[in-house]
Amino acid sequence: MAVPYGFSKATILRLGDDLKPATSAEKVEIKGVPREGATSSFEITGLTKTPVKVFGSNIAYFLARKGYGDVAANLGLLDVPYELDHEMAGHKRTKEEGGIHLVGNDTEPPYYAILLESEDASTGEILGTGIFAATFGRDAYKAATITDEDFTPEPDEYVCTPVAKKLDGIDKPQIVGFAQGDTEMTELKSLLFGETTPGE
Repeated sequence: MAVPYGFSKATILRLGDDLKPATSAEKVEIKGVPREGATSSFEITGLTKTPVKVFGSNIAYFLARKGYGDVAANLGLLDVPYELDHEMAGHKRTKEEGGIHLVGNDTEPPYYAILLESEDASTGEILGTGIFAATFGRDAYKAATITDEDFTPEPDEYVCTPVAKKLDGIDKPQIVGFAQGDTEMTELKSLLFGETTPGE
């Protein structure tokens, strides 16, 4: 089994309510470029459905086990650009240019396709974890007093809530995909972002 090592890059693409790439939306890479954000950690939970025993003839006759649980992804990201951070949260602006961002009853985070990249600790091959459609949530913004110690930024915590999405050429809606190596990564990117050119 591949053992994920590191978290080199996250790529996101905003989707419309139909879960297709939004008009004029472009992929955004968070990969450690100064003032463009960096990745810190990720964890995906709820991938396994809790099996349910069905009893008959005084025995556990059947085990209902198909599907997945309450899937969520927790991402630690550093220094996400201001505009992107508020876009991910669905904060509307008072004006298209230069307006402030608002949180209210009409706040509605958009959907994103998300690709998280790491590598196999034993082989060095690229590993990809794809979330086909999810919203970002950030519960808090915080600050602390300046002290005598050097400032050390901490990652902000984002919670992604995925939904199942119908993928081209695949029978049933899917929620998460895993890839190892360049060939599988090309296929995963195609399902996530609609890319078909190898190596993109």
